[in-house]
Amino acid sequence: MVSRNTGQSEPKKDKKVLLTSLWVFLFLVLFPNFGQAALDIPRPVGDIYVQDFADVLSQQEEEEIRRMGRTLEDQTSSQVAVLTVPSIGDASIEEYANQAYRLYGLGTAENDNGVLLVLAMNERKIRIEVGYGLEGTIPDGKAGRIIDQFAIPYLQADRPNAAVMSTYQALASEANGEYGSGLSADSGQEGGIPSWLLIIIVVGLIFLDITFFGGMLTYALLSILSRGGRGGGPRGGGGGSSGGGGASRGW
Repeated sequence: MVSRNTGQSEPKKDKKVLLTSLWVFLFLVLFPNFGQAALDIPRPVGDIYVQDFADVLSQQEEEEIRRMGRTLEDQTSSQVAVLTVPSIGDASIEEYANQAYRLYGLGTAENDNGVLLVLAMNERKIRIEVGYGLEGTIPDGKAGRIIDQFAIPYLQADRPNAAVMSTYQALASEANGEYGSGLSADSGQEGGIPSWLLIIIVVGLIFLDITFFGGMLTYALLSILSRGGRGGGPRGGGGGSSGGGGASRGW
């Protein structure tokens, strides 16, 4: 009787170990920044395109950015957003912009076709963070030239609002040109898991979790998601998970 019980318990134990490992893998896919130091990045408010926490833009300028952002997203699905903050603290502008891009989930999950312009006023730093799906049209060198041409002259003249408006318009034009010329379906999915495969994995794991754990792991994951979901307005980030490149400058 002892040997018979042992033979039955071992396969069940192995299945639980395998299921737990799969849940850990899925958690790391959904939360790639887990374990990194949390930065003081403000949650988005209203439309994702303009997050002016340093208050450098007028209401009319914010409305103009929203108009450009909506038009661009409607035509191409790509999103260009601007984030101004009083300070980034002890973080580098590169680290801050990358985590902000991930938090805001710019572009789409399939194409990761987003761009984030970050302005840190106290540190006098600016960065363009580019998603993988737009690296082809806005490589690092071009991002640097855009900053040099459209942002730095205005920033040095103490006109940060003009720097943001001019740079945003240039980035939106570049993003529109990429998709207007026809982006290949595979270029935006490089390095990521296709949505359909992720759905199958999730459904399978939920079934196994209910069978072997009574849904305990599913409940825990849903609790984490509900606490960490992005705030925002009518137009939020579509789901892009990581920036692929960009450029930074000081002024």
